[in-house]
Amino acid sequence: MLTKFQSFEPHLLGVVGKPKGLFVPEAVQRYPLGARFKYGLRTFHYAYAGGVELGIAALVRSTDDPAEANVTVGTAAAIGAISVPNITTTAAEANLDGGIMVVNDGAGQGQTCDIIKSAANADTATSTDVWIRDKLTIALTTSSQVELYSSPFYDLDVVTGVNDLIQGLPNMVVPLNYYFWLQTWGPCSCIAGGTLVAGEPIIPHTDGSVLPATAITEQIIGRALTGGTSGEYNGIYLMCNP
Repeated sequence: MLTKFQSFEPHLLGVVGKPKGLFVPEAVQRYPLGARFKYGLRTFHYAYAGGVELGIAALVRSTDDPAEANVTVGTAAAIGAISVPNITTTAAEANLDGGIMVVNDGAGQGQTCDIIKSAANADTATSTDVWIRDKLTIALTTSSQVELYSSPFYDLDVVTGVNDLIQGLPNMVVPLNYYFWLQTWGPCSCIAGGTLVAGEPIIPHTDGSVLPATAITEQIIGRALTGGTSGEYNGIYLMCNP
């Protein structure tokens, strides 16, 4: 049986009315991961902190992309199926809710499916069964290969590199293994890792701070709203997930 979070319809992922815990992290999950809330000029997505505390106004990253790559479908799935059983993962993947399955090779390749639930296969404990939101449009066979991605808002961690997949920043300190609303777009505070110039593009630094961009090939995650120096919390316009 699907939980109340796994059975949310896509149009309900935009939360109406100010949600609970907008600026207070909670140990209990209240919304589906990735649920979106627009609050004035700012956009938030519902997220989950991994095994480390997240600092206030410091950039965070996804940690598990992909969870599994180039794994084989152990049991064929017909056109119209809403589940794909017995995917031969290296270990059972039970935390893919809100993620994506990409069929990357073999029969059915090219399909992208939203995952609403995953669990260990009943007969092969290291394999994974997934349930998808929409029916398969092309059948999968035992020669099909897939990539499995967890939600980009699951198991968030502190930034460690400039090429990390940046998702946004929390407006509060978030204890490990807590749920919270992650700001992903719009004006906010962020710690500066160097001298910022108002209006100039900014990039992530290795400690969750931001630096001024120096090349077009860098990962631009917004613009500075004011000038600032290293160690100060400055206004930026964040541009990660609208």
